[in-house]
Amino acid sequence: MARTAIRARREALHETVQQRIERFIINSGSKPGDPLPSQQELAKALGISMPSLREAMKSLEALGVIEVRHGAGTFVGRFSLDAMVDGLAFRIRLEAGENRRTVSELLEIRMILEQAYIRGVAERATDDEIAALYAVVDEMDAKAASGAEFAAEDWRFHELLYRPVNNAVLTTLVRAFWDVVDLVKPDLDVSPGSVAVTARDHRAIVDAIAAHDAERAVAAVAAHFAGIQGRVNPA
Repeated sequence: MARTAIRARREALHETVQQRIERFIINSGSKPGDPLPSQQELAKALGISMPSLREAMKSLEALGVIEVRHGAGTFVGRFSLDAMVDGLAFRIRLEAGENRRTVSELLEIRMILEQAYIRGVAERATDDEIAALYAVVDEMDAKAASGAEFAAEDWRFHELLYRPVNNAVLTTLVRAFWDVVDLVKPDLDVSPGSVAVTARDHRAIVDAIAAHDAERAVAAVAAHFAGIQGRVNPA
């Protein structure tokens, strides 16, 4: 019982130190990428011991609140969902009997997000943005013709796709869902599918955007995700 109480007090102190560091960063007006004071200076400013500070800093680094660059110092972290990606990937691997279902649900969420924003893309995409998308699709077609995978081009396509709506958080979320599925693919034994069909699906999306046809673009995104779902959950 005493050990439990001691551990609870230590955890409460640990959380308090984290919160104090976060408040210090906010009150200092620091921005992502800005350097932080040395640990000695920070401990003195906050009135805490070095061991407590180090422990809290390790947790904040894991959460992406701060970034430690060896030889350079500690900096305010940039917006990232890496911790969420790692946590989801671990959970999916752990739940062997439910992992396909979880991946399927993640894909459904991503599809809903992309369908919601693809309307804006269809309405706002410029000729230059459409040309850039077609250029990536041409690269996909070239690789598909030789039976090669094109994961890098696939991600670049989706990164370019949502630039017209100018929403960095959307791109980060889409990337996070992408990374989770990519990490757990070996554990799911996902069917690779036809690279030619995948390239065709992407071209259909760009064709709809080039026509500024929002409904057609939404349908093209749905068809693309239906193919992915079919590989994750083969009949």
